[in-house]
Amino acid sequence: MKLKSFRQKNLKKIGIIIFTLLCIFLITGIFFYTSFANFETYDEFNIIKGKVESNGDIYFVYYVDEQLVFDMPLRNSGYVFDEENSSCTNNAYVTWNYSGWFPEVRNLTQTRTKCTLYFKKTKTVDSVLGELEVYEYTPDFTKSACDDEFCESHEKGIFETTDTNGVTYYYRGSVENNYFYFANLWWRIIRINGDGTIRLIYDGTSAHDNGESSTDRQIGTSKFNAASNDNMYVGYMYTSGNVHGTGTTSIIKAAVDTFYDEKLVSYASYIDTNAGFCGDRSTLNNQEGVGTLQETTYYKGYLRIVESTPSLVCENTLDLYTVPTSTQGNKALSKPIGLITVDEVMFAGTGGGVFDGNYNHVPKNTNGYLTTGTVFWTLTPIGGYVLFDFTTWNVTLINISALGGIDDDYPTKIRGIRPVINLKSALAITGNGTKENPYRVS
Repeated sequence: MKLKSFRQKNLKKIGIIIFTLLCIFLITGIFFYTSFANFETYDEFNIIKGKVESNGDIYFVYYVDEQLVFDMPLRNSGYVFDEENSSCTNNAYVTWNYSGWFPEVRNLTQTRTKCTLYFKKTKTVDSVLGELEVYEYTPDFTKSACDDEFCESHEKGIFETTDTNGVTYYYRGSVENNYFYFANLWWRIIRINGDGTIRLIYDGTSAHDNGESSTDRQIGTSKFNAASNDNMYVGYMYTSGNVHGTGTTSIIKAAVDTFYDEKLVSYASYIDTNAGFCGDRSTLNNQEGVGTLQETTYYKGYLRIVESTPSLVCENTLDLYTVPTSTQGNKALSKPIGLITVDEVMFAGTGGGVFDGNYNHVPKNTNGYLTTGTVFWTLTPIGGYVLFDFTTWNVTLINISALGGIDDDYPTKIRGIRPVINLKSALAITGNGTKENPYRVS
């Protein structure tokens, strides 16, 4: 009995000792963990919603100017995605969706993939307007770029591409730094041409906001031409039976020339006479035997709109309208003034892809800097054919709708006139391009 009692007492003591030791270890562990946490340094990264090909855990870290940051830069902040230096683990790779402003991860096959994203400053270039920050990436031209709910992309700034004469810098989106006051009139800068000259579009006798509805933003209205029953009537100048003829002046050209004589002739020393205006009449697939009379014809401007692939290179020199002293183009103009092209409109922010084979879908760009609340003509022809749901043959050209979309119409329709000029590259320019402090010739 004594031995049994002794064993019971020892078992109790052993249990108490084990419990005590466990408590000591637990308290000690908590103490050391807390102490370590107080001195531990660690990096914290935000996780954003990226577009991926398949399910899987993925997280992003961001470097701006090669410095680790907690958040990626905002859209239109002056930074662009550095695809060359960005990378992902697990053999995945990342590209950037500029329209939606988010990364798209490809080849994602494993979980816990880490993508390191680098961002760099936009390029700075010297120009006749001074130093400009320029985006080098190519936008998605299927999407309209502006600052309202109708736009799928909210890009805003100066971008670069090439034209007939070299690298050109164009304004895109709802920019507010391309106002120019010249000849006691207001203009908006479309782009700096490849030869350094400044391309302006008329914008009124007073300054207007982006998308502001006003007839003051055009010099008046006009038909493009007197008839629509011959392919020649798509021409800013035309000759019967000649696809690229320049023998006859269109109605709208006559109105634009009159504006030059009345408002700009005394400022001729500032206006460039070498750059031209492209009224592209190159036919689709370079078809033979079309572009004249009532031959069914589609011009390449149609294709560029359908495929959302604008170009500032004028394919045929016979359609580059220039004055006789120019070193390029057809030298058929009497005044160095013209109209905007649909390609320039797409570069400026209006989405393409509007013709689907049945009906026109006209993406709105209500807050774009070119949108005036009125319909105005461009230089770009579409074609000559029997329109959908119609029975008669007609030619059509592109106009820009009151809400900023790309649309087509007969040349006999009365639409707004917005002249375009080019200023010389050697001018001294003051101002910063805002409505309050527009660019001016010094």
